[in-house]
Amino acid sequence: MELSGKLQTTLEVDTLIELFAQVMGNQALYDSLDYHAPTSGMALHFGQDEQRNKLGYNLKVLDTDLGQIVVSRNKRYNKSEIAKVENFLAALLYPLRNALLYQTAIESAFLDSLTGIKNRTAFDSNFNREIELNRRKNSELSLVVMDIDFFKRINDQYGHAVGDLVLKQVAKGVEETIRSSDALYRYGGEEFVVVLNGTDQLGARLLAERIRENIESLRIESLKNLQVTLSLGVSMMNEGDTAETLFKRADEALYVAKNQGRNQVVMSE
Repeated sequence: MELSGKLQTTLEVDTLIELFAQVMGNQALYDSLDYHAPTSGMALHFGQDEQRNKLGYNLKVLDTDLGQIVVSRNKRYNKSEIAKVENFLAALLYPLRNALLYQTAIESAFLDSLTGIKNRTAFDSNFNREIELNRRKNSELSLVVMDIDFFKRINDQYGHAVGDLVLKQVAKGVEETIRSSDALYRYGGEEFVVVLNGTDQLGARLLAERIRENIESLRIESLKNLQVTLSLGVSMMNEGDTAETLFKRADEALYVAKNQGRNQVVMSE
């Protein structure tokens, strides 16, 4: 009853497992508890290092995989303790399923359905936080705004199916070029944004040029004669910058790149 009541208070997976671990710990049912989520890569650990006497469970509701929990301790488990562990796990199943479904829904709302990268909603939600975090750390932050050149012409000449393929290939190419600490967003239409954490002006320019070169060398499957290029505008965070001013400078640099002939990188003033 105590466990069921606690598990109804949250839809955050990590908080849910922490509450579960607390109740199990109060019953001395583990020295070590590990949870691995089914798809997100989330791995949570509570207590000591893994002990020699282990109980491992693959958690499922109907055909839905909810992950794996392993509890272990130095003392051997008896039958009544195993039954108690399994009763606690039974109480966890449906709250955990609901939390995982909620997490999936939230993540989907922040992903672009075509390219699989973060969308405009995610950018609007994250960008202010990125600026404040880098400011507190006294770290540099740069922004790259990019646009596929003559994208309307691609759609008109080859059709929207090819246009969609171009968007997906460009997103993949940019994602493979940037670092794991950087964030790529599809801002809208054929426009993309990369937030470069801990990157100064020189580093941002070098990365933007590398993105431009990689996309210029990209060849779309079955359309080897179709060349895709990008125009890119780059700005670096200054003292007193807001999300709006930082983005505006990069966006203005992008339009300079387009007006100067496209397929180039322009740094903001």
